[in-house]
Amino acid sequence: MKVGIYYGGRGIMEDPALYVLEVLEQVLDELNVRVTRYNLYEYKNELSRLPSTIRDKDGIVLATTVEWLGIGGFMTQFLDDLWLFGDREKMSTLYMQPVVMSTTYGEREAKLTLERAWESLGGILTGGICGYVEDIQSFRADTGYRFFIEKKAEDLYKTIEKRILGLPTSSK
Repeated sequence: MKVGIYYGGRGIMEDPALYVLEVLEQVLDELNVRVTRYNLYEYKNELSRLPSTIRDKDGIVLATTVEWLGIGGFMTQFLDDLWLFGDREKMSTLYMQPVVMSTTYGEREAKLTLERAWESLGGILTGGICGYVEDIQSFRADTGYRFFIEKKAEDLYKTIEKRILGLPTSSK
């Protein structure tokens, strides 16, 4: 199984999404999933090439941090490029788990934005992770939060492995 993680944050050390992704990657690695992370800020001049990287994936994680307003420019551009250059047939069989963490407010709206975008692209949604973090050290130290993230990683694995479909929606 192969999973691609597309991180749309800026990569700053205090970014709670990075901790969530670290835990997701550890769990998926333990389950023998090949994970490739794409830090979108590292591809800022070649984002239009990234849609081709989903071709060999069974699932993806779209992750970002809300620092001020919405999902941010890198993730928006990546989604635009998926719309313009992505393989629609492949996306129709591809599972996506949204991960949105906030250091301010607006995490639920941003998660909904990712879900709506993925539905518009024709993909399959899985349960996501969404939360507000005021203090990254306390967040990292809380074993309950880690357990929650681990369970979400296992859920992603099980959903892809068993090819579980969601209920129909009006958009499909």
